[in-house]
Amino acid sequence: MTTKKSKRVAFTFDERSLTTLEEMTNAGKFSSIGDTVRESLQISKALQTQAKNGYIEVIVRNPKTGEEKIIVIPSLQSLSEE
Repeated sequence: MTTKKSKRVAFTFDERSLTTLEEMTNAGKFSSIGDTVRESLQISKALQTQAKNGYIEVIVRNPKTGEEKIIVIPSLQSLSEE
């Protein structure tokens, strides 16, 4: 049986960033700020992996209307150029 090791980490946020994090926690119905950060890290890691393979545009689609928008994340562009 393997046990998960965890490590307590403290972050310092400016007021605006903390407000955004709290809003994301509430909007995403996360049980804690830690859960919000963990999921954000998973999403970021997945996007970085794709960017290393040349995929740098994120397309979101409204399923009701079919309308699509492209989200450009500048940090992904630099990853694809490595």
